[in-house]
Amino acid sequence: MSSKEHELLELLRKNPYASQQEIAEALQLSRPSIANLISGLVKSGKIKGRAYIVAEANPVLVFGGMNVDRKMVVKGQLMYQTSNPVTSYQTVGGVARNVAENLGRLGHEVKLMSVAGQDMEWEFLREQTNEWADLQHIRNLDQERTGTYTAVIDAEGEMQVAFADMEIYQHLTPEWVLTHEKLFKSATLVVVDLNLAKETVKAILTTAKTYNIPTAIVPVSGPKMQNLPDSLEGVTWMICNQGEAEMITGQTIASAEELEKAHQLLHNKGAQFVVITNGSDGVTMSEENHMAHINAIEPDVIRDVTGAGDSFVAALLHQWLEGKSSKASVFAGIVNATKTLESTYTVRTELTKELLEKEMEDYK
Repeated sequence: MSSKEHELLELLRKNPYASQQEIAEALQLSRPSIANLISGLVKSGKIKGRAYIVAEANPVLVFGGMNVDRKMVVKGQLMYQTSNPVTSYQTVGGVARNVAENLGRLGHEVKLMSVAGQDMEWEFLREQTNEWADLQHIRNLDQERTGTYTAVIDAEGEMQVAFADMEIYQHLTPEWVLTHEKLFKSATLVVVDLNLAKETVKAILTTAKTYNIPTAIVPVSGPKMQNLPDSLEGVTWMICNQGEAEMITGQTIASAEELEKAHQLLHNKGAQFVVITNGSDGVTMSEENHMAHINAIEPDVIRDVTGAGDSFVAALLHQWLEGKSSKASVFAGIVNATKTLESTYTVRTELTKELLEKEMEDYK
């Protein structure tokens, strides 16, 4: 056992009814880290029974992709149909996983709901993620490969082409969702990305609606738009970029009038809040009969675009959970996305609730 596992066992011997938050504070770890340590000790038989676990308050359930990102940064001009010299590195990724880590760093209790193999990629993901999200409910499959995403990035930091091996997500079925129904009862928010099949997404939204839990949908890419349910009834936040909005609505968006029509079509499908991002042209947000435009913030330098959209979503939802207005929530998303663009990390390691608040004040 690790030293932290020994410390945890000793603490539980003294106080078997300690809450996870009390344990986290005593061991100077996050609550998700404690949950993962406890889960491992239960599986190994070191802990019998769960008297020590007191119900935790209102977690955020994040459903979707977790994968290993491999990035190839081209030196000089990218040339096709030939070999290009690159600098390569590996990070953790996946829309749901990135959103979950951002939310965890911002102080929320997060349960990541995904699937992985029993391989080196899973071990890497677990090591890098378990401090920020509870991984107890990850489905592990012996015969499947953990998802991977390989991106080719040019010298300006823009992604030119990417390859996604995500077949494993077909194993997250509506039946799997129902086995975790009890988690919805205490959730404060459900977030789902479109790595999951349409029927699985529908099952998540239906279960959340049953328990009156707010929901947010985050598209992953153009091809994944096929996994969006036809009805968005009960969806609290529909967050997408302009290209994705065009695919959902079946119309081009080349004018202010067409943009307003796209927002209305998404509201007609059932979404309460609609957010459409458009890069340096900023973000439009609408609710009921009101639409607002929030300007983008020009980054000092763009080091890597990967993860910026996920950081936008997480900070927006964080502010909304904190009781801020929808417009203030979108502004928080823009600030976090801008800072992520300036970082080499998919999720910036310095992120905290306090830092984000200070950055928002600076930009105001």
